[in-house]
Amino acid sequence: MTSPGALRTFLAFVVRNWPLKLAAIVLAALLYVGLIASQDSSTFPGPVAVTPINQPAGTVVTRQLRSIEQVKYMAPPDLGLLTAEDFRATVDLAGVHPTGVAVSVAVTVEPVDPRVTIVDIRPRTIQVVLDESVSATVPVHVDRGAAPPGVQVGDTVILPQNVVVMGPSTSVKRVVGVDVSVSLDPSGLDFDREVEGTPVDAAGVAVIGVEMVPRTIHVTIPLFTNKQSRTIPVNPVLTGTPAPGFKVSSVEVTPLTVSVEGDADQLATLQVADTSPVAVFGATRDLTSVVTLALPAGVVPLGVSTVSVTVHIAAITETRTFTAGFRIDGASPDLVYQLSATSALLTLFGSSADLDRLAAAPLVVALDVSKLGVGSHAVPVVPSLPSGITIVAIGPLAVTVQVSATPSPAASQSSSPNP
Repeated sequence: MTSPGALRTFLAFVVRNWPLKLAAIVLAALLYVGLIASQDSSTFPGPVAVTPINQPAGTVVTRQLRSIEQVKYMAPPDLGLLTAEDFRATVDLAGVHPTGVAVSVAVTVEPVDPRVTIVDIRPRTIQVVLDESVSATVPVHVDRGAAPPGVQVGDTVILPQNVVVMGPSTSVKRVVGVDVSVSLDPSGLDFDREVEGTPVDAAGVAVIGVEMVPRTIHVTIPLFTNKQSRTIPVNPVLTGTPAPGFKVSSVEVTPLTVSVEGDADQLATLQVADTSPVAVFGATRDLTSVVTLALPAGVVPLGVSTVSVTVHIAAITETRTFTAGFRIDGASPDLVYQLSATSALLTLFGSSADLDRLAAAPLVVALDVSKLGVGSHAVPVVPSLPSGITIVAIGPLAVTVQVSATPSPAASQSSSPNP
């Protein structure tokens, strides 16, 4: 608790020389007024665009942000009149929850030049609607209208049949499908083009504020003036070649035939239904692909629009002759081995790729002499070959190995002539 003596001391300090202190306060006020008077006090009428900052991930601002309509500021005279580019207006969305409901958020305006002082802005708050950003897959519906007189309409083909809509959750939840409207040519020309779709709600009303992926839908509607149908065989179309050493051994297609329809003059010259190309580039094994039919314009499939193509890949085989040298395994240091032949001819069968790998290095056949004693022995030639390679012929089938004892040093000296 402050004592009465201390309080009196403080009051005495405050009132001491009070005229001098009052004069100092007045002088400071005059200096501030002079500083203000040395600058231009102006009003920029706007607009200044407002930019959101710290927006939470996975959210979207669903309503265009209101611009700043007026900025009062003070600036040195040499800056002249300021423009919208001289101000930065932002709203901080860090604390805004993505509920889809409008909330008031304070606007911050900062000058680009630090010599400028912001005095006031209008409005000081703006309404912000923040919502979760979501996506949904919805079907595509085509409204083709009435057919031209005397024209028969074939089955409509839509690609893709479903699209993804993305945007604020409150808008995406309303979307039940994408409508595509097309107009058929009165002359009977087929409809085949990309068309933009419109996301709609259950009542068929367009839903705005959402994006669609893809943005366009490919719609094909065949038109016939003399429609007929035929059943023709499917012709699988291959593109590319298998890996070196491999080949296409056979091709299977399911189903073998398809029914198609078109104008009579178009079907008259159509003998087979080609498939979309099936790539076999670098293939080393069987592959199966489900592909569409590549039919001429104006001809469409009935019922079946895709086929399964299985391409069987086989290794290219051949017979090739190699020269193989001999290697002695299991030799004893006390014995001498002499061979009746230095090499053998091997005729081998296998895939070209395997034979190429075998030819990349010298071929050697091992002769096991570990159990041979002194004397003459017939050792069979048994090559060790990679899996998949078979022996067609060997020449010779066996090698004669003459085994003798290593001469002792004393015997060698006794057999040498006297000097």
